[in-house]
Amino acid sequence: MHDAIMNRLTEQAAIFTIHQHIDSRTYADAVDKLPFPPDRMLKTIAFRLKSGGWILAACRGQDGLDYKKLAAAFGVKRDEVVRPSPDELKAGLGIEAGAVSPVALSDAVQVVFDIRVDPVQTLFTGAGQPDRTLEIALSELVRVTGGRVLDIAKE
Repeated sequence: MHDAIMNRLTEQAAIFTIHQHIDSRTYADAVDKLPFPPDRMLKTIAFRLKSGGWILAACRGQDGLDYKKLAAAFGVKRDEVVRPSPDELKAGLGIEAGAVSPVALSDAVQVVFDIRVDPVQTLFTGAGQPDRTLEIALSELVRVTGGRVLDIAKE
């Protein structure tokens, strides 16, 4: 998965850096083990729509997602947006839990970023492998993924 993400970024002529480190699968893990500034860490959570399709929702590491806002952003009811099991995630997107990246490998996957994500400084986010971190600007992520920036995090 990591190699496919790197290929997509390279094909799109994205400006990015990859950092290799010890395994880190959660925001708390990253804060404890990695040298990146916590306020610039971006976590991505995958969701399955009951009606079909996938969403990658990214917000600052310290923020929680507001599922009602997320559902509204996609024009569905809250119960239509489901967190997949690790097996569903692997089968549906080829992604391992704890290594989700906001860089979707299919145009059928919708990507959304929270409005609280810093639009100026580079961000540190998943790269498809728990021992790699992608450093990239929000503008590059939006361009490469075709993602939208919306209010999806809890206040």
